[in-house]
Amino acid sequence: HQVLERYQTIARRLDCDVILAYATSAVRECANGPEFCALLKLDLGLDIQVISSQEEARLIYMAVRQAIDLSDEGRPSLIVDIGGGSTEYILATPEKPLLLQSRKLGASRLTQQFLENDPPRHRELKALQKHIAGELKMILPQVRSSGTKRVIGTSGTMQNLVSMCLLQHGEENVRHRVLTEMTREDFEKIYERLISSTLEERRRMPGLDPGRADQIVAGAAVVEYLFDQLDIDRIDVCDRALREGMIIDYMQTHWPKVRLSVQVRDPRRRSVLELGRRCNYNEAHGLHVAKLALLLFDSLAKLHDLGPAERELLEYAAMLHDIGWHIGHSGHHKHSQYLIKNGDLEGFTPNEIDLIAHVARYHRKSLPKKSHADFMLLSPAHQDAVRKLAAMLRIADGLDRGHYGNVTHLRVVRRGKSLSLRLTCQAEPELELWGGRQKTEMFEEVYGLRCSFAAKVAERRG
Repeated sequence: HQVLERYQTIARRLDCDVILAYATSAVRECANGPEFCALLKLDLGLDIQVISSQEEARLIYMAVRQAIDLSDEGRPSLIVDIGGGSTEYILATPEKPLLLQSRKLGASRLTQQFLENDPPRHRELKALQKHIAGELKMILPQVRSSGTKRVIGTSGTMQNLVSMCLLQHGEENVRHRVLTEMTREDFEKIYERLISSTLEERRRMPGLDPGRADQIVAGAAVVEYLFDQLDIDRIDVCDRALREGMIIDYMQTHWPKVRLSVQVRDPRRRSVLELGRRCNYNEAHGLHVAKLALLLFDSLAKLHDLGPAERELLEYAAMLHDIGWHIGHSGHHKHSQYLIKNGDLEGFTPNEIDLIAHVARYHRKSLPKKSHADFMLLSPAHQDAVRKLAAMLRIADGLDRGHYGNVTHLRVVRRGKSLSLRLTCQAEPELELWGGRQKTEMFEEVYGLRCSFAAKVAERRG
């Protein structure tokens, strides 16, 4: 009651028009749940929606689908949300959920049922594992038969476990990351520590919220069972879950104008567009430079030996290369790097964000140097990719020097150590030719080819 009252006060101070309050497993199952909801309505004016387990799973699916790309080579993904009273299992594609199931395998519930001693005894853990197996015996066969290879974890238990895993290596906390990877090897080490530790020892473990120390062992046991039974080598942990699903569902139902998610289905592309718009960028210029950069990438496939993943990152770097103007013109390439790295891009791994930021950073001015500390932290393979991609981005940016979108197409002709870019333009291309020639230094150094340009103006019909 007091917690909800504080939340309500905060919402009112923020001038919120609507407050959504959903109740899940605990209120669903407790004997005085209806009385509790009636009291909150009377005292605070809150309409508590007690949602079913199916609805809870659906909202979790909506949140995860909005945040990350669920496509996995045509296979569905399994989303696992470990709560306090229940755990939701959602087998889903980007288009729809195929399975929405809830089991009474919440971390708090399992702790109360099975773990009496501290640290837990072997017989308690065996009983807990047997119970988990029994609860999941009807779900996991369906998951296996679907061919699923990707498991995505959500909510507090998963977030704490992945944080503990990363901190084993001294990595920064996972807070503010949309997607984080928890490997089986890292998890097994943490699990062994958890089941052999006391409550006080767990409260002091890096990455674990002390408030979850009393129930983390039971939650980890559910994760251990999934790793073992599905024979997977990692779980991707997403920081979006029921709360975000509630908001998305409400917006889609009551706020038709907020429809970027419908216009742009890919969450990664949508996130890039959102960041650019928050920075008041020149969207037409960014999209045109991205188009030219991809034409270059495709034409030079045999030369750069990069794949679809790098192609996608080049496109996004091109779209965002000028967002640093939001801070200022001088050094805007460095500002772009900062904004990309700290812009809360959704659906990307930290490494991918780093690569996008670096490619955008090197779209102008100096080339990568050993004195550039951030660049030197990249792996040799990633340094090579940044050089190759940034070299193409520079030329693409030069070819839209006037921000007119004058170059409509380009064709690459290579002869020995020479590379000729043949441009098709809408109008006289003096500015574009000048801009392209100003941006060849990095390309010639990286690829070892001399660059030249030729252009023709497309004939106008009618």
